[in-house]
Amino acid sequence: MAQSHLISNNDEETAKLIAPYIQSGNLNFLIGSGASLPAIKTAGNIEKTLDDLIKAGKQSEADREMVDFIEAIGKTYKQLVSDTAYPADLDETFNNYSSFISIIDQILFFRKNEILPRQATIYSTNYDMFIEFAASNSPSIIINDGFDRSSGRSDSFAFVPEKYFDRTYRASSLYARRVEIPTINLIKPHGSLNWARKGSNLVYNATAVPPLTAAEKANPAKVTDYLSKHFLIMPHFGKFHETLMERTYYDLLRLFSKSMEQENAVLMAFGFSFSDEHILDITRRTLRNPTSQLIIFAYSHDDIASYQAKFTKHRNVSVIGPPAGININFVRLNDILSAVLPEIKNG
Repeated sequence: MAQSHLISNNDEETAKLIAPYIQSGNLNFLIGSGASLPAIKTAGNIEKTLDDLIKAGKQSEADREMVDFIEAIGKTYKQLVSDTAYPADLDETFNNYSSFISIIDQILFFRKNEILPRQATIYSTNYDMFIEFAASNSPSIIINDGFDRSSGRSDSFAFVPEKYFDRTYRASSLYARRVEIPTINLIKPHGSLNWARKGSNLVYNATAVPPLTAAEKANPAKVTDYLSKHFLIMPHFGKFHETLMERTYYDLLRLFSKSMEQENAVLMAFGFSFSDEHILDITRRTLRNPTSQLIIFAYSHDDIASYQAKFTKHRNVSVIGPPAGININFVRLNDILSAVLPEIKNG
């Protein structure tokens, strides 16, 4: 069954536990709604709420619930693009993400294993734009979100999943020696607020969809139109608006599956409950790869048992959790990953 590790306040001890996997593994991260706290509340039981409403034949009510969920996330998007100072909760979340991608970038840069690519992949089920905005504030960090920006003549960049296989190199002007530059892939299986459809294609769209008024929310046609403007996988089982959305969803899940089937694949999960049945099922199946390793950071002591129950048949799963009364929040996760850096540099 899944192994559990109760950690102390000593981040260096935890770093020694996970450093070997980071040093020698194909590195992946899986983050969920818990990572975007406190700016955005967790998804909670919205999936069950929507499913129950739909099964009861209350599609209009389910759609309005979904609109409220999207608009709460859209509010943070508008704050991110504004020129005013960020509210305290948004500023905290933004700084957490900024630190996170900066640490990953440094880990990739200092890793001693020259056989592995200097590349890591972040799988995020969140619709929000924190990672993208955090990367834009750090020009030295290369984030590959799968959109082709080779032409600057349009702001509707086409989604090309093949770009996730690209690697970036820089050559010395004196000796022409090639050095790989760290790259972070960002894959969002549930879609993103900056995704839109253009004809039969998925494109990058920097324009936020205006929120609905109270009167518009009472109009089912307006609600349906609002939801159709977003390229989002709704958080309940098997809900797709069209074939393009379904195809994109399964293409991205296949990428997730393939990344975990690589030799020495490492997946670190944070803020993710594994309540998504598709992702849970794929994760379980890919753990048949004996060289793969799943490391879950449990937010609270009570969460440890829940994760262990989901992976009772897997020995290559480690649940890292705190003692009762202490939480592993995003700041603590970043502290642990930062403590890995000396292990990587001196390894």
